[in-house]
Amino acid sequence: MRLRKARGIRKSYVEQPVALDDDDEEPIVVPDDQSGDDDFDAQPEGGQSNHGDDDDDDEEEDDDEDNDEKDEDVVPSSEDEEDDDAENDEAATGGKASAGGAAAATTSTKPKKQRNAGVGMIQSRKNFHDIPHYPLETRIVTRVYAGPLRRYARYSALRDSMYGPEYQRIKIIWDLEKRWQDFSVLPPKFPPASPKGVVPSPWVPLTFERDQERAAFYWYDEYQVNASDSEIQQSREIPAERGERLVPQAGCGGDLAVLVGPWDAQKEVRISPGSSLSISMSGLPVDDPDAKGEESAGWMFDVGGIPLAMGWAPSTRKDAQLLAVASIPFSDQELAARREDGRPTAASEKPNLSAGSIQFWEFDADRRNPGLASTSANPPRLLVTRCFDWGRPKRLQWCPVPLDAASTCGLLAVLCGDGRARVLDVNKIKDSEPTYYEWMKSAVVTLGISSDYDVDVTCLAWVNVNRIVLGHSDGSITLWSVYPGKMLQRLGVHTTYVIDICSGYPSNPYLVASIPVGGCATLTDLSQPSSEFTYFPVPAISFQPNMLCWNEPMQGFMALYPSSTPNTTVAFLHHRYFCQARSMCTGPNTVTCISAGASHPFLLMGCLDGSVYSCNALQKLFKQKGEPLRKIKVFEHEYRPVVDSKRSSASTGSGGVVRPIRGAARILQSFLPELNDDPRTEKRKELDRKRKSAAKKKKGGPGRKKKNAGADGEEEEKDPLAELDDKLASRVITHEPLTRVTTIEWNPNLQFSCWVACSMGSGLVKVMDLGVK
Repeated sequence: MRLRKARGIRKSYVEQPVALDDDDEEPIVVPDDQSGDDDFDAQPEGGQSNHGDDDDDDEEEDDDEDNDEKDEDVVPSSEDEEDDDAENDEAATGGKASAGGAAAATTSTKPKKQRNAGVGMIQSRKNFHDIPHYPLETRIVTRVYAGPLRRYARYSALRDSMYGPEYQRIKIIWDLEKRWQDFSVLPPKFPPASPKGVVPSPWVPLTFERDQERAAFYWYDEYQVNASDSEIQQSREIPAERGERLVPQAGCGGDLAVLVGPWDAQKEVRISPGSSLSISMSGLPVDDPDAKGEESAGWMFDVGGIPLAMGWAPSTRKDAQLLAVASIPFSDQELAARREDGRPTAASEKPNLSAGSIQFWEFDADRRNPGLASTSANPPRLLVTRCFDWGRPKRLQWCPVPLDAASTCGLLAVLCGDGRARVLDVNKIKDSEPTYYEWMKSAVVTLGISSDYDVDVTCLAWVNVNRIVLGHSDGSITLWSVYPGKMLQRLGVHTTYVIDICSGYPSNPYLVASIPVGGCATLTDLSQPSSEFTYFPVPAISFQPNMLCWNEPMQGFMALYPSSTPNTTVAFLHHRYFCQARSMCTGPNTVTCISAGASHPFLLMGCLDGSVYSCNALQKLFKQKGEPLRKIKVFEHEYRPVVDSKRSSASTGSGGVVRPIRGAARILQSFLPELNDDPRTEKRKELDRKRKSAAKKKKGGPGRKKKNAGADGEEEEKDPLAELDDKLASRVITHEPLTRVTTIEWNPNLQFSCWVACSMGSGLVKVMDLGVK
């Protein structure tokens, strides 16, 4: 298939070397009069300009050309360029031998507008020291990527550019794409031995995980033996009465009324803070009479506050999983409370912001079925709640290396409200009843810059078992050693508050991507920070964390599409072509959190309207022209609070205790797959093309309009853009703040890689097994 040719010269955004002899080099001629520019003064042949007649055609052709470039897989070859040159020469000389009548007809027609020879291309250098001319294409500005990877490159060309040129790396990504090509919306629930199952990272050696666990064991043993008393973590158990005052109690300790089940037969259940229930495939509780015979599909529990961060503990266990949840009271994000007389509340009446807590929940697995682990019917258990006075917990992340061999659950890094990051040693937790509370006196290490004034830690990410990278409020990022605790590097990457940071562990641990509040998303190689530094060339403003993650199978980062305008699209930025983003999934409302699997490429996206979407990001990356791709809404959450005057309405909780109701939530599921596209681009361009084509065919006459039968039997005209306008309008709808999805986390452990935890602003956390067979 031949490439579509533009008028004049084919566009080229890459420098193409030209082999010339020394004798053929022409000297650079500098004109005497430099007041004019030949490129702008040049006129088409015949001395006429066709601005008035060809503007519409040029605009239409540019739109079609952009669409063709995006879906074109063929790269122009040198033979095609030689054929084009031969055709141009033949056309130029053939006119001399034409008949007189033909020549007269040619000269009588309006001369065709000629494009500038320098437009849309970077002129080739004659030797190494010559500086190429600046591109004259108005659409190519300094903030637009113009590197070797074309925007319209698809499938084989894209695969070879991103993952080549080594054949072994191309074969890896090729095999991964074929492995999951039959699963477009949800991951497969097959073991690695299956040709369609989940797999550990193919980009690292086979013994990588075993070597990391061995190194982590020796490191942890050295820390326990050689650490001083001040470096050993100190904690003690506290009474339950005191611990309950330090944990968010959902305002007045009220229950949450939740509507679950099929959309046409939902039932109401009451969940109190700290309680949980097992849910079936239909969404009803497992013990419900209408859910008989249905297997468990997950759990749902209430943490009593707004969950800001979650994390699955990396583990080699096959019987249970541990989830850490950091939450804050609802009062922290409420509007400033005022007295009845209108005055603001006094400082003594404000909530204590120095107390914080982290809950640790355990989930049992059902190992009766072969293959990957399934969720059991046993409800989850709140094992322990760790409390401290370092401020509210804002972020948390587990060390990515399992430490089961060292008799500990792992190392947990927590960002606290005092602007410091602390690493906690989560020892083996005993299964006790009731839940016990633990007070943290000190942590393994406290990280933060104390030499500079008012520089706080804003985000964190693990690099390996003994390295952690932090982002700061002054725009710098730092690399720290956990033991011994000291700063190793400090780089001034940004100039504003760093809101999110992520490492490329395990295959590229020292590649760190960071996003500031205002500026460009940046990728830094900590192994060579002075030379390896790149960024996405469009500045943006970001207010929401949890919008950056690493996709190990695809070898790139997932982030909100960097744009100078608000958008709802999640993009993929390959670590070798970080400057060029490619859209993966578009949500119906503002995106609040994303997560990518560690052993599969499926992307989860949470939105402000409480909806959670899933899609196959690897299939989207290698999408071919005309191939319809799908995404699915996993579930939708909606919350409505109870007005204070109506809070007296109560419910009977466990033990016959009457408790107030703080609000109501509704969970909808079982949605059908839908097209995975952005209506602002594909749909609008398609409609514009159809409209222009219809206008040309009509040529001023009455066109045929699509009509629908109205309610009164009369036919009414239907606007083709009405459906598109409705989709775009949904993105600016204001929802209840506690309806939003706060964070999403795929389970990183291989046997539990289809488990996902989703937290909502209402305080609910839903754990699901999304694997399909």
